[in-house]
Amino acid sequence: MKISIEEVKECEEVEIIIRCPIQNQDINKIIELLEHDSIKLQCKKERDIYQVNIVDIYYIETIDEKTFAYSRDDVYEVSKKLYELEKKLNSHGFIRISKSCLLNLEYLDHIRALLNGKYESTLLNQEKLIISRKYITDFKKAFEG
Repeated sequence: MKISIEEVKECEEVEIIIRCPIQNQDINKIIELLEHDSIKLQCKKERDIYQVNIVDIYYIETIDEKTFAYSRDDVYEVSKKLYELEKKLNSHGFIRISKSCLLNLEYLDHIRALLNGKYESTLLNQEKLIISRKYITDFKKAFEG
């Protein structure tokens, strides 16, 4: 594989061109990583509206019919429903861990089994989230895979 970078002062945005004899699984993974880094969610914080990059979101949770996205330092309200976000973000490292929560696997530090068949996940910021029994099978597949 050969990688080259060309700086163009007149360029308005970054353009990435992949030249390959055949588009295989490795190329698709590179494309997925590049696309993942550029997906943004429109979020509100107080009266301001932000474009928050999904790579900055630790988890997304629904509370009292409102959806919130949690980053390291902020909490934003998201206008989309959790099932809509799950559909949009499931191929970008987010996994449903309960009826009301999506977790970004990039920020998962570790998990531990609880006595009741549930699991407790600890994020890199030491926040703890419960993985319910209903979602543990899918979670384990995503976590191990």
